[in-house]
Amino acid sequence: MKRIVFSTLVLFAFAAIAIAQSTVGSIQGTVSGPDGLLPGATVTITDTQTGRVLTTTSNSSGGFKFEQLPFGVYTVKVTQDGFKAYVANNVKINANQQYTLNPKLELGDVTAEVTVQAGAEIVNSSTAELSTTVSPKQVLDLPINGRNPLSLINLQAGANSTAGNHINGQRTSSVNFTRDGINVQDNFIRTGGFVQDRPTVDDTGEFAVVTQNAGAELGNGGSAQVLLVTPRGGNEFHGAAYIYNRNSEFAANEFGNNASGVDKPFLNRNQIGGKLSGPMPLPGIGEGTPYLFKDKGFFFVNYERFLLRQTNSANTRILLPQFRDGTFNYTDAGGTARTVNVLTGAGMTGAIPAFANGPIAGVDNTIQNRILAAMPTTGNGSILNGGLTQDLLFNVRDNTTRDTFTTRIDAEINDKHSIYGTFRYVDNVDNRPDVEFGFEPEPFVNVTSTTRFFVGAWRSIIGSSITNEFRVAYNDSNPFFAESPNFPQDFVIGGLPFGITDPLPSFQDQGRVTNQYTIQNNASYSTGNHTMRFGGEYIKQVIDTQTNFNRVPIYTISAGNTRFDSLDSGLFPGGIGGTDLGRASALRGFLAGFIGGGTVAAQYQGPALGPVLGSTNQENFRYSTTGLYFSDQWRVKPNLTLTLGARWDYWSPLNNPDQVYLEPDLEGATDFETIRTNMLDPTGQYAIIGTNSGKPGDFYKPDYDNIGPNIGIAWSPSFDSGPLRWLFGEQGRSTIRGGFRIGYINDEFVRGSDNALGGNQGLDFTVRALQGGSPTLNARLDNLPGFVLPPFQQPPISFATGNANNGFFFNTVFAVDPKLEMQQNYQYNFGYQREIGFDTAIEVRYVGGHSNNMHQAFDFNQVNIDANNFLNDFITARNNCLAYIAASNANPANPTRYLDGRCSTNEYRGTAGAIPGVTNIAGTLVGELNSRFLRTSTAQGVAGQAAVIWVQNRGLVNAFGFSTDQFLANDNAGVVDLLTNSGRYRYNSLQMEIRRRFTDGLQFQANYTFQKTLTDSGSDNQSRFNPFLDFANQALEYQRADYDRTHTVNINANYELPFGKGKPFLNQGGIVDKIFGGFQLTSIIAISSGAPISIKDINGTLNRTGRSNRQTANSSLSESQIKDLTGIFFDNGNIYYIDPSVIGPSGSATNGNVTGTPDDRFPGQVFFRVQPGETGTLQRAFLNGPWYYNVDAGIIKNISFGERFRVQLRAEAFNLLNKTNFFIGENTGTFDVDISTFGRINPTSTFSPRIMQFAFRLEF
Repeated sequence: MKRIVFSTLVLFAFAAIAIAQSTVGSIQGTVSGPDGLLPGATVTITDTQTGRVLTTTSNSSGGFKFEQLPFGVYTVKVTQDGFKAYVANNVKINANQQYTLNPKLELGDVTAEVTVQAGAEIVNSSTAELSTTVSPKQVLDLPINGRNPLSLINLQAGANSTAGNHINGQRTSSVNFTRDGINVQDNFIRTGGFVQDRPTVDDTGEFAVVTQNAGAELGNGGSAQVLLVTPRGGNEFHGAAYIYNRNSEFAANEFGNNASGVDKPFLNRNQIGGKLSGPMPLPGIGEGTPYLFKDKGFFFVNYERFLLRQTNSANTRILLPQFRDGTFNYTDAGGTARTVNVLTGAGMTGAIPAFANGPIAGVDNTIQNRILAAMPTTGNGSILNGGLTQDLLFNVRDNTTRDTFTTRIDAEINDKHSIYGTFRYVDNVDNRPDVEFGFEPEPFVNVTSTTRFFVGAWRSIIGSSITNEFRVAYNDSNPFFAESPNFPQDFVIGGLPFGITDPLPSFQDQGRVTNQYTIQNNASYSTGNHTMRFGGEYIKQVIDTQTNFNRVPIYTISAGNTRFDSLDSGLFPGGIGGTDLGRASALRGFLAGFIGGGTVAAQYQGPALGPVLGSTNQENFRYSTTGLYFSDQWRVKPNLTLTLGARWDYWSPLNNPDQVYLEPDLEGATDFETIRTNMLDPTGQYAIIGTNSGKPGDFYKPDYDNIGPNIGIAWSPSFDSGPLRWLFGEQGRSTIRGGFRIGYINDEFVRGSDNALGGNQGLDFTVRALQGGSPTLNARLDNLPGFVLPPFQQPPISFATGNANNGFFFNTVFAVDPKLEMQQNYQYNFGYQREIGFDTAIEVRYVGGHSNNMHQAFDFNQVNIDANNFLNDFITARNNCLAYIAASNANPANPTRYLDGRCSTNEYRGTAGAIPGVTNIAGTLVGELNSRFLRTSTAQGVAGQAAVIWVQNRGLVNAFGFSTDQFLANDNAGVVDLLTNSGRYRYNSLQMEIRRRFTDGLQFQANYTFQKTLTDSGSDNQSRFNPFLDFANQALEYQRADYDRTHTVNINANYELPFGKGKPFLNQGGIVDKIFGGFQLTSIIAISSGAPISIKDINGTLNRTGRSNRQTANSSLSESQIKDLTGIFFDNGNIYYIDPSVIGPSGSATNGNVTGTPDDRFPGQVFFRVQPGETGTLQRAFLNGPWYYNVDAGIIKNISFGERFRVQLRAEAFNLLNKTNFFIGENTGTFDVDISTFGRINPTSTFSPRIMQFAFRLEF
């Protein structure tokens, strides 16, 4: 029994050895003399902070190594009989880095010393890892906006300050963030790289970034690593008290506010805190020990309060007062200005269609009281939507209060064993105007959260060649997004037209609690010229969430649908364009309170209750990570190091213990085609989660085969003479490095799967309001239909039942691939480093990466517009309309009718021979053309979306004599989605860097990255849902990633002015030093090209509109000609990123024209709508947005008082030059050819203006 228990413990200890995050460094080297290598030399290393001394002896090859060294500054001393002692001071050991020191002893008396100042290593001659350690001086001194050291990530080559935490072409989820070796990021939503630890510069002692080819000991689902290490105490007391302030008195106003005459947002931010570190007496234990050890314990403690009181610019939109009674202005086909009333029909040529409740008496009371009465009557921004609306910019409150406490205690038990522990507590309260706001200065949403973190570690030296560190940790967080107390409890009005702002909140409570438990062990073993590292980690994740979306019913405003006609163009005197016609119908539907649909959530509350209307959705998740790693660093020669390693990662399947999800029953299928066949089978069914994986609650099967090799080579060449000596210098002055690594990434492990199965209804329902059995409503807010919960059926549930319960016959069938794997990521790099003197080095390198199994979700159930000859008849009807329009325009040079104004039913149907170009339509579309709403789809050319509308209204369409059965492969579903490993990316870059370590008062780092990231999963959304426009042509999706930036330049510098005591000039103490000494200049500069941009037409011409968000438009210009049109343009008070000459009078690029050729309304048209059954011809993402230039700078004045105390005064400016940097993101609507603000930059779409920060620090 004892053997079994012992074996189990040993197995667990080594099974708990994986994904280890290194917070320590190491030093290696080779001792030599005039005649070659020196074995048997005594090497002593002393921690200058604590005084701890370690000793070893060089081996037969002269090699030595110290592993598991806490970060800090050390003194290295090498002695050997017959040689002078060698002493290297200020050897800087960084976290997760290896320092190479090759002492060369001189003949002489051992009592004589040869002393060198080593400093931080600037040429890495030991590994192929691409990493940078940001020194504590950089962390504290550089002007970091927000005082969060994570901002320094963007100073590294391969990163960009405008693209978020995307490093070397990868998604943000590929970055692993740790503190003291323990993961501290949000693992429920990894996208965006939110770190709930919320570090500050004063609670961070060391900050390292590994951008590529991390060692085998680093993992935890990240191919890039960010390592934070808590400061530690030493033999002397050190501390600081500080206050940082920024306020609106010294800040610039935002560009949009200046343009709109809005006052500067209020700002007053204070960060107040203090820290203290030093020795901590420890009691002696055992006979013969002193009562207290005064040099064995050390502590660090920091407290900081963050008080932010500010307002930020908010952009809202109002309906102008003159149109709030139904008045509508338009210009008719002849150019005459007209005014009608879309509620009363005044000025129109006939009676307007009545609603279900009869004629409209006026503005709906609910719309008047809830929305219009609470809406301001004047704006200050752009006039939009044909003059109906105006933007209103004002300042909304955005306060934050945060308290952070951090402490670390280190204790040396003896010269072989030491322990340490870290505890952090963060309490945070935020206003969140970025989530939702109305017209009041108070945002609708507030967030509270508390984060706790604890880690304890035991570090041991076993014998002369083994070091080991064992850690345990716990951390938790509980962010909660609280809804406004003014949230309406009866119903929410959705779908407000024209982008107008709702004065009432719609956001409902949501939050989560996450708990993480960690056991970790790291060990190293040195023998000869080999250093072997092995170890790992076990992490248990417990995540409990709750959401309340749609707990209160949502009724959606509509301008018209298949049960109620929108306004017809024939009602408007003189004719009306399609864009104005749509606006008129939307205004009428809004003011009349016309409701086209309503929903309320019914969440599953367990087997006893089933789904309950208006209840809270609670979802719980569990998973664990385990792994093993091993690496051997072989110092083949003093100037050649080879690293070979491998790691195995196992992530247990995500589990839902309450089993509140349904999944399509795949009947045991695991291969792609069989899964697709089963999901597209209309007779299929849903089963309870775990059916496909074979284990209750599991989203998919276990994935065991995640073994990733790690290979690196570092060669420091040496040549005696000639050009190669000039190129490479003497040994140790240059390095050629190359590496290859396969890693495994947590690519939204939770949210991707949660989003997938969360769409399958049957346990939960989105219950639709019904009218006459139909969810397509013809109702008004004064007489709303209610909700009836469908009968609850225990699983299995057929797709047909789910589709019927959906109400719109567009049910979701969403599966997770039972063999879903962790993303496998390939990284490779090759480069050259060269020390060029002056403590400066340059580096040039190629960095690449790719993956062929990124997590990606897409839709199998693409609309088949060729079914039943539908597309052909659709195009025929549209051409008939065009023919009648051409014939009715008696003067072609001055036409009165256009296709966007639609045709009559008989004109669409056509009578062969009546006029040239008209053809009779076959029976498939004859009936459906009776619906004005469906005739509009034909005029617009949206064949794909029209098919979906007809599927969703199949009862009505089938009554017209048209069958919808063949539009979708699975006619008992709308979307049939699969989350699988089908995504791919390719990254290639050239990276160049020059860096100087801090010596003689100067430090700087500058790098340039030229890169390209191509992928078929362009976005970085947390659901990993990236649907195809055309499943048969998946190559359309292969484009530049949304976060790709072609050019990036990052610069940071810290310069101590050469004046005052100890400096070249005015080297005096006293008043001279107080006045002229102690000045520092610091700066961070960022320059980059803009985000990728596409010229888009997002209408559903080939597929449905929901799958056409990345469809490009057509153009009569070449792509190079279009590039020449881009830039910043100011016209009529607006800002454009394209020449306004290619924008029509309506503000759109098409000016309402839905054909493929210009018309007389805008002869200069160069961008065109895609025609039915086609997709656009322009390349995706071929444009870049505006360039970004930013300079942050600081000036520091240090005033010393004696040897112990120093006062530091700081002034820092972020965006020193107050440059307006406009931002246009990829996949936004800015360049949708139909939008009435085509190419226009929103005045609030800018990066921050200049902000000044002042600080006072008292340090000792």
